[in-house]
Order: sequence, then C-alpha cells, then structure tokens
Amino acid sequence: MSHSACNDPRCAELVEGRVATCPKCGGSMRSVGESPGRGILLLLCGLFLLGLMGSVTWYMLPMLLRPGVETADGSTFTGTPEQARMALGLFGLVLLFGLVATANGIFMIVTRRQSWAFIGLTLGLAALLLIVGFVFMGTAG
Repeated sequence: MSHSACNDPRCAELVEGRVATCPKCGGSMRSVGESPGRGILLLLCGLFLLGLMGSVTWYMLPMLLRPGVETADGSTFTGTPEQARMALGLFGLVLLFGLVATANGIFMIVTRRQSWAFIGLTLGLAALLLIVGFVFMGTAG
C-alpha cells in the first residue's frame, strides 16, 4: 500500500494512498515508499563497499595475519599484532556494513518500503564503525 506524506515538516501528516493535498494543513503531499531508486542506490553502495573492502582485505590478509613477517610479494605490516587484529576487525565491520547495505537495498527494491530493523542495524553498525575507527586511529599513531 502506498502512502503520502506532507512536505511541510511542521505538519508531516502521513496518509494512506496517493493524495495531492494534505488533509491537515492543505499543503502539498509526496508519495512515500513507491520508488525503488533509494533501494537501487543502497544496493550499489553496498556492492561497492563489499567489492572494494573485499579486495583490500584479500590483499592485506597475509600481512595482517603475520605482522612483521615479509610475505611472498615482499610486503610487510610493520604494526603490532594488536594493530593488525584491530585493522582486521575494522575491515570486517566495513564488510558487514556493506553486506547489510546490500541486503537492505534488495529488501527495499522487493518490498518498496523501508525496514526499521535495517535502519536500526545500519545506525548501530555506523556507530560501532566510528568508535572502532577512532580507537584504531588512536593506537596507530
């Protein structure tokens, strides 16, 4: 079922169906939940994150698993083992964030609506990413 929302943020009336004029304030309305555009954008962003961080993780995994030891291609991670674990954790969180974004995008495309569970999960992961990122930056310096 489609919904319409008032464009005036002071009113923000939400009604079922397509309505051009707000029944509460008389302002213009916009349809909500019918456009798959946000879902497609979310899907593409999630796939981009998965592809980019997946390749970075794949390339750096041998160095991060054995910090201080030269790999077959001559690369070495010069940080401490704790920093290597934190980097792997950060990479894992970014990959999880990309996976959730991809799943959320698919959900939005299929159902043409948002899920509060996905919104909460995404916000929680974003907060966790910020915290872990700041902690990692504090220990990397």
